Amino acid sequence: MKKIALFLVVIWVFSGAYAGAALVDKMNSTKALDKFGRGVTNIATGPGELVTQMPVAMEKSPDYLTGFIVGIGRGIGYSLLRIGAGIYDVATCPFPGKTDYKPIMKPETIAGPFLDTTVSNTLST
Repeated sequence: MKKIALFLVVIWVFSGAYAGAALVDKMNSTKALDKFGRGVTNIATGPGELVTQMPVAMEKSPDYLTGFIVGIGRGIGYSLLRIGAGIYDVATCPFPGKTDYKPIMKPETIAGPFLDTTVSNTLST
């Protein structure tokens, strides 16, 4: 019984070392740092979704009271989603995962639509 336990421990140790080596080969530190920064940004600016979702709800509603109530609900929901995506990005920043460091929520930050203008596009090229 002791030999089987020792054998299983040795296999477990070596399989963990192999998995760690395989993980290091796939990790891209620049993309991991970008993912970490995106996560921190999403956590910090998540409550800002209350402001950004209000106009969307107002446009789609028949009157202002309904739009305001729906806007509050949308804002709270999107705030929770944005903060959850930020926590996920921070927790998994060293690992590429299935998304290969890409954002799990579109736009990737709350400022994404505001930064996607012709002025910022011409400055970045």
